[in-house]
Amino acid sequence: MKNLEKELQNLFDQKAISNAFIRVGRYDDVLLEYSKSTNLALDEYTLFDMASVSKLFSVTQLSLIALDRKMLALDDKVSKFYDCDEELEIRHLLTHTWGIGHKNLCQENNTYDNIGEYILSIPKDFPIGSRVKYSCPGFILLGKILEKVYGDRLDVLFQKYVATPLGLTKTTYCPDVKSNTVVNANDTEEERGIVNDYNCRFLGGIAGNAGLFSCAADLQRLCQALLHYGEGLYSKETFLMAAQNYTPEMTESRGLGCVYVDSKYIRTGDLFPEGSIGHGGHTGQLLYVDYKSGLYAIILTDLTKHNKNFKEIKYLLRGISNAIKKDIEAEKAAE
Repeated sequence: MKNLEKELQNLFDQKAISNAFIRVGRYDDVLLEYSKSTNLALDEYTLFDMASVSKLFSVTQLSLIALDRKMLALDDKVSKFYDCDEELEIRHLLTHTWGIGHKNLCQENNTYDNIGEYILSIPKDFPIGSRVKYSCPGFILLGKILEKVYGDRLDVLFQKYVATPLGLTKTTYCPDVKSNTVVNANDTEEERGIVNDYNCRFLGGIAGNAGLFSCAADLQRLCQALLHYGEGLYSKETFLMAAQNYTPEMTESRGLGCVYVDSKYIRTGDLFPEGSIGHGGHTGQLLYVDYKSGLYAIILTDLTKHNKNFKEIKYLLRGISNAIKKDIEAEKAAE
C-alpha cells in the first residue's frame, strides 16, 4: 500500500494530520490497513468523534428499522408528530430536501426537550422538496420524531436497536472512557471525548445530527451489515429502497439518510463507483460501501483539527481515497 502510505506521510509531514486509522476490505477480507498517530497508540478500538457519520449510523438505521416494521412511513407528515401545518414528510428529512439548511440552534431557551418545536419554527430557506441543502436541524428533528415513534431517548434506542443487534462494543454517545479517544477537531485536551459539533454539544451530546463516538472494529460491523443489505437490522427490500438516488436532478445525490455516490461527490474520489452509499463527517471521517462488489472503506482521521477549511478537507479525503484505489489496483495486477 505504498500509495496510501505516501499520501498519508505527506499529510503527517505537513502537520495536516496527527491521527489516522484506515481499514479497507471486501466482504470479510481486509485488503489494506493503515494506522499512525503522533501521540496515541491507535488500535481498532480507538474512538473517533464520528460527527455526521452519526446520521448514517444512528438516525438513518433507526429510521429504516421503523420503516421496515411499519412503525413509520416515508410519506408520513411531520404534523403527525408535531403541531405544524406544513406539508413536510419524513422523506424530506431523510433526503435533506425539507427547506432548511445549516442553523445555529444554541439559543438560550432551547432545550433537548423542546428543540423539535424550535426547529419547526425556523423560516424555510427554499420550498419543501425543491432542492438539496444539507441540514443538521432536519436530522435533529428526525431524531426527536424517532423518540416519539419508539418511546425512548435516542441514545437508548441506538443501543437497543442498532448496537446490540450488530454486536458493537465501543460505539456510544458521551463516552466515559477517554484514554483511547482521539481529540478529533477540538482544540484542548480537556475536550477529549466531548462531541465537536456545537449544536449537539449544546443539546448534551445526544442529537440526531452528530454525537456518536466509534472505532474501526465497530464500523466494520456496520459495513458488513450494509454489504449484506441491512442484515440483522431490516429487510433487503428496505435496504434497496434506501440505497436509491432520490434527488437525481438536484445538485447533490441523496439516498435515504445516506450519500448516493456519483460524479457530483468529491470525497471518495475514484474509489467507489456510482450507486455506492455512505457518509462523511466534519471531523475528518468517511464510511462507504459498494454493496454490489462488497468493497468498504473506513477512513478515520483528525484532519479538521489541523485544517479549518472544510472544502480543503474534502480534497484531502479525495486524495486518500484515490491512493487507496491505486493500491487496490496494484495489488490486483500483481496477483
